[in-house]
Amino acid sequence: MTAPALILMVLFILVIWGGLVSSVLLLNNTRDETTGELGTAPGTDDESLMRENTYA
Repeated sequence: MTAPALILMVLFILVIWGGLVSSVLLLNNTRDETTGELGTAPGTDDESLMRENTYA
Protein backbone atom coordinates (compact mmCIF):
# COMPACT_ATOMS: atom_id res chain seq x y z
CA MET A 1 0.00 0.00 0.00
CA THR A 2 1.14 3.50 -0.69
CA ALA A 3 1.75 6.13 1.98
CA PRO A 4 -1.36 8.22 1.13
CA ALA A 5 -3.52 5.09 1.28
CA LEU A 6 -2.14 4.18 4.71
CA ILE A 7 -2.63 7.72 6.00
CA LEU A 8 -6.24 7.78 4.81
CA MET A 9 -6.90 4.33 6.25
CA VAL A 10 -5.55 5.35 9.67
CA LEU A 11 -7.49 8.62 9.54
CA PHE A 12 -10.81 6.96 8.77
CA ILE A 13 -10.23 4.19 11.31
CA LEU A 14 -9.68 6.88 13.96
CA VAL A 15 -12.80 8.77 12.85
CA ILE A 16 -15.04 5.69 12.89
CA TRP A 17 -13.74 4.15 16.13
CA GLY A 18 -13.47 7.56 17.77
CA GLY A 19 -17.12 8.25 16.95
CA LEU A 20 -18.11 4.89 18.38
CA VAL A 21 -16.16 5.45 21.59
CA SER A 22 -17.50 8.99 22.05
CA SER A 23 -21.11 7.90 21.47
CA VAL A 24 -20.77 5.04 23.96
CA LEU A 25 -19.31 7.41 26.56
CA LEU A 26 -22.06 9.98 26.01
CA LEU A 27 -24.78 7.34 26.24
CA ASN A 28 -23.21 5.93 29.38
CA ASN A 29 -23.20 9.38 31.05
CA THR A 30 -26.79 10.29 30.09
CA ARG A 31 -29.51 9.56 32.63
CA ASP A 32 -32.60 7.86 31.21
CA GLU A 33 -34.90 9.89 33.45
CA THR A 34 -33.99 13.20 31.80
CA THR A 35 -34.16 12.19 28.13
CA GLY A 36 -36.87 11.43 25.65
CA GLU A 37 -40.21 13.00 24.90
CA LEU A 38 -41.36 13.45 28.48
CA GLY A 39 -38.03 14.11 30.14
CA THR A 40 -38.64 15.40 33.64
CA ALA A 41 -42.33 16.21 33.19
CA PRO A 42 -44.47 15.90 36.33
CA GLY A 43 -46.00 12.47 36.86
CA THR A 44 -43.43 10.61 34.78
CA ASP A 45 -41.22 9.37 37.60
CA ASP A 46 -41.18 5.66 38.44
CA GLU A 47 -43.26 5.96 41.60
CA SER A 48 -46.10 7.86 39.87
CA LEU A 49 -46.17 5.48 36.94
CA MET A 50 -46.22 2.41 39.22
CA ARG A 51 -49.10 3.88 41.26
CA GLU A 52 -51.00 4.59 38.04
CA ASN A 53 -50.58 1.03 36.77
CA THR A 54 -51.80 -0.61 39.98
CA TYR A 55 -55.26 0.98 39.65
CA ALA A 56 -55.77 -0.14 36.04
